[in-house]
Amino acid sequence: MRTAGAYGALVLVPLIFAVISLPMALEWVGPNAFYGARTAATRASEAEWYRINQLTGLAGVVGGLIGAAANLLIVRSGLGVTTKQAACIAVIVAVAVLMTATASAVA
Repeated sequence: MRTAGAYGALVLVPLIFAVISLPMALEWVGPNAFYGARTAATRASEAEWYRINQLTGLAGVVGGLIGAAANLLIVRSGLGVTTKQAACIAVIVAVAVLMTATASAVA
């Protein structure tokens, strides 16, 4: 039963990315030092802060939802335990890289 909890966590982590990204996508997060994409452009202009964070947030929401679906499919597959865990972790890393790359590309 411990494996089921670990698999649940692997599916849940991309959903957490999506939930954390939603306020950015909806432009609810104003310029600050802790939450959001912080680049030279976002520090220089409030308009750029909202534009870049909206796009990064959208990437996080979409990537998180797709990542959760992918991890759910992986968990339900016939792969071995170690292979499932490695594949799910790769998906989680891919979602994080997508968000970071989006912030860098639009800045």
